[in-house]
Amino acid sequence: MRTLYIGQHSLAAKGASVIRDADHRSVYLLIGKWGRRQDALSLYQISGDLLAELRQTTLGLRPQFDIYFHNQKVGTLSRHVGFLNEMIYVSSLRWLVVGNFNSGNYRIYHGTSLIMESHPAGDQRLLSVTRQEDEPVCICVAATLDHWAHRRNLVKTLFPNRWRLAPGGGTADFKGLRAHFVWDRISDRIKH
Repeated sequence: MRTLYIGQHSLAAKGASVIRDADHRSVYLLIGKWGRRQDALSLYQISGDLLAELRQTTLGLRPQFDIYFHNQKVGTLSRHVGFLNEMIYVSSLRWLVVGNFNSGNYRIYHGTSLIMESHPAGDQRLLSVTRQEDEPVCICVAATLDHWAHRRNLVKTLFPNRWRLAPGGGTADFKGLRAHFVWDRISDRIKH
């Protein structure tokens, strides 16, 4: 199992990100941008060879990304709208991503076999990948999850009181918790 290191939020940033190994040697370079249909992130070896690409195919609440490895499509990653997004399925690869995507603590499995683990460590993110040949695709999946977590945190910063959990009185019931939309603030803004 090899451990790779990357800056905590550099996966979500536009531009270039360097992925390093445990000896702090540069191993990969991730370049690209997000946000528009057909935007792509490209993962290169430091020598300049293109290894993997992540292409955004749809926009909206459920964006979809195709993962290419050596110019062949190997999987599709899509976001599912739900109360708790703690599990994502990567089709074609049959990988299951489980964990807390906002904190960066998650694991990728193929069946019961562990493919990758991700953990934050200060200002770095640790990606421990079981097989070295899976590293490019794992980095693409990690970049997508980091992008979604970064966007979610940005929305929470811009609209801090938009959603709240209330132990009583609400509209959507989920295992004893009631989540409801804070309409009073919105209606006050509309009235004035």
